[in-house]
Amino acid sequence: MIAVSLRPATVDDIAFMMAEERQPGYEHLVGRFSEEEHRANLNDPTTAYKLAVGDDGQALGFVFFRDLNSPYQSVYIKRVVVAEPQRGVGTAMMRLAISWAFSQGGAHRLWLTHLPDNLRARALYEKLGFQQEGVWRQAYVRPDGSRCDLLQMSLLKPEWERMDISTSRV
Repeated sequence: MIAVSLRPATVDDIAFMMAEERQPGYEHLVGRFSEEEHRANLNDPTTAYKLAVGDDGQALGFVFFRDLNSPYQSVYIKRVVVAEPQRGVGTAMMRLAISWAFSQGGAHRLWLTHLPDNLRARALYEKLGFQQEGVWRQAYVRPDGSRCDLLQMSLLKPEWERMDISTSRV
């Protein structure tokens, strides 16, 4: 397993984030921002990018949060991107990201959506304690113009706090 830590992303990380969003097949799974959108997000106090890095400082992935100013403390994970899937980075990164959201990001409720055919993401979210809440019918437009559903999942702070430390935090 790779040792992973999180740090805030900076404008210097935009090239990495854009490259990872553009991996083959990712356009159907995670979406893409332009450089201008990434810059605007980095300057928005209601959002946060957390970059996963290895012991050597190499970027391994990122998590993008929105709605940090939610009056209901309902923080949205808009994007999760891992540079090299199936190496354990996604699990470690998400554990750290969840911990940050509940301990420093002001979240009581952490939620996300994913495409129904992104089975790897769904398995990760379920492993980390997220529960499916519902289906946003035909809410997403794919790059080819076709519509598809989004599945909504969430994790509550009390649920996270009850989890075994060895499986919920890194």
